Amino acid sequence: MRRRDFIVGGIAAGVAGFAYSEVRPNQAKLDRLAVMTLCFSSVLKDPAHPDDPERKLDILDVPQMIADRYGIHRVEFQHSHFASTDTPYLKEVRDRLKQAKSSMNQICMEFDTLNISSPQRYLRLETIDLTKEWIDHAVILGCPRVMVNQGTLAPEVRETAIATLKTIVDYGKSRNVFVTMENRGNGSRTSPPTPPYPTWEVVVEVIKASGAYANPDTGNFPDEASRAAGLRAMYPLSSGSSHAHYAPDRFDEAAAIKISKEVGYKGLISVEASRNNGPDPYASVQTVVDELVKDV
Repeated sequence: MRRRDFIVGGIAAGVAGFAYSEVRPNQAKLDRLAVMTLCFSSVLKDPAHPDDPERKLDILDVPQMIADRYGIHRVEFQHSHFASTDTPYLKEVRDRLKQAKSSMNQICMEFDTLNISSPQRYLRLETIDLTKEWIDHAVILGCPRVMVNQGTLAPEVRETAIATLKTIVDYGKSRNVFVTMENRGNGSRTSPPTPPYPTWEVVVEVIKASGAYANPDTGNFPDEASRAAGLRAMYPLSSGSSHAHYAPDRFDEAAAIKISKEVGYKGLISVEASRNNGPDPYASVQTVVDELVKDV
């Protein structure tokens, strides 16, 4: 390489680095954030959609992509996004996270009919067994927590649901893995979610009775009064993980984050972007990140 080319190249790299640092938000704030793989469901490679040209992103590449694109080094995985649960594959996921200087914050588990609220005992037993397996996977992955889908927690199944969850929580504690539960729903009283999810008050009741931990979700409340009361109750019960949406037509995200500060929450806030934030998942995540770094 000629000396002139070397100097010009060095200057260009320096300018590029300067520009990059100028637009990168405060890293301390980014370190409070995680990004859910759920945000990229529409572009992840999927054997069920082999010919979909939009699905170009390999789940193994997600940690590095999130680190490079957003400067965020915490990733929250959906259990259904793993291509395998064999130990060598799980170790490869762990290694890819390490290469990106990242870590897995949480695994979100959605087992459909298998949940703690099932009225059938055999389904509750299967839920216990399958969740224990994922807790073991979390240990291999170096992931500190897993989140269950609690189902309805209807009054007629609540007692057995609490007992089922307590069994799962106790196993998690034996493996140093937190078991969490979030408030769910679409945030609208006029369009009840399917299945009908419990109120935040019921979620808190079950969390306290079972020894589980809360995963507060800023978006999943029917109104501002419920959001304020629910977040104040749930943040102190967290193991250090929460979810955040950005839906200015529906609620004030900044006010929700302000509540987290008021109650002393210092854990992670996971970005949960959706189609409502735009058709491009990459841009949608950036939209939520940009809003959160203003407030955390």
